[in-house]
Amino acid sequence: MTSEPDDIERVPLGSLKRYLATAGWRRQALRSGLELFALGPDDDEIEILLPGTSQARDAQVRIGQAVRTLTALEDRDPAAVIAAIRAISYDLIKSRLPDSVIRHDTIKLGTAEEFIRRMARLLAASAHAELHASAYFTRVDGVAQRYADECRFGHTFRGSFGFTVESPVGPNTIMPGEAAPPAPPLERRTVQRLARGLRLIEGAIAREDPGEIVRGYEAGLNANACEELAALVEVPHAGEVRLDIVFSPEWGMPDVGAAPSFEIRHALSAEIMREAAKALRHSDEERRRTIVGKIRTLHSNENPSDLFSISGTQDVIVEWDSDEHGMIRVRVSLPPEEYLQAVDAHKTGRMVSIHGELKPPGRFWRLETPRDFTLL
Repeated sequence: MTSEPDDIERVPLGSLKRYLATAGWRRQALRSGLELFALGPDDDEIEILLPGTSQARDAQVRIGQAVRTLTALEDRDPAAVIAAIRAISYDLIKSRLPDSVIRHDTIKLGTAEEFIRRMARLLAASAHAELHASAYFTRVDGVAQRYADECRFGHTFRGSFGFTVESPVGPNTIMPGEAAPPAPPLERRTVQRLARGLRLIEGAIAREDPGEIVRGYEAGLNANACEELAALVEVPHAGEVRLDIVFSPEWGMPDVGAAPSFEIRHALSAEIMREAAKALRHSDEERRRTIVGKIRTLHSNENPSDLFSISGTQDVIVEWDSDEHGMIRVRVSLPPEEYLQAVDAHKTGRMVSIHGELKPPGRFWRLETPRDFTLL
């Protein structure tokens, strides 16, 4: 059985090599510039030869040969093998809409647009929750937004019309003999958090208890993510959504399983999620404080000689004489413009005021979801 050329062109060479390595193929660089992948005992091993780069003249031919070898070895259809190879570079989020919104394998453009927009916001909110342990936020973290922007909208699939979102994960570069694997990247942690949050929501819906979502938000979804998910279910005429998550095997088995599935129906689920979001916002407000003090320390991963090029969030330590806790030092993450103002305040000894959710200390107290940064 052979694969069509168009299918082979969809197989990235790097993903193919990562797939083989994850599946236990031994890898060896040859003097010719080719790479040899071998599986099985030395006296009866199966070999695949691949070029060093995708620019090699025979790259597509060798990729095609590799796919055909894997098709025979794994006893799977070429399309399934190609999908598995591509999936090594991504965690996949597959969403299915019900038959009621489908007409001749199509859906209304407005429905598709709204669904994709809500999905992007859901992913950004989930990433924000992974970066900041707050019940809700007023402005999404720049790093979280960039993650959502990097996700890809994959092929739709037939049968209960579906969308595929590809969340990229970098290669697991653990070397033989290392004591422990590297920490999963933000991209993997975000999708894993989304899956945990969906599991909590399933339980809350089954028991009609939004409190389960509220009590589990630090491991699951914040208020913003719950609101986006409720809106996703309420996309016009949808009424229900099924979400299937397929994790790249390269980063191991997450605590929610390799391929969890979730089904969320409109009538009750959206109401429970909105009640949970409302409760999360209320509980968050009870912990909000306005801290006032001098900036004692600046923390930035950017080049200190070129502060105007910074991106993302940077940390400052504010010394605050509070009525509740006395003199404490509070770590705050600020966006670039406010961080530059904080640098000036530190130089001149000016006081600053910041409003946010005060979190108890590890090494420092933290002020999550900061807003209203003001120089005094």
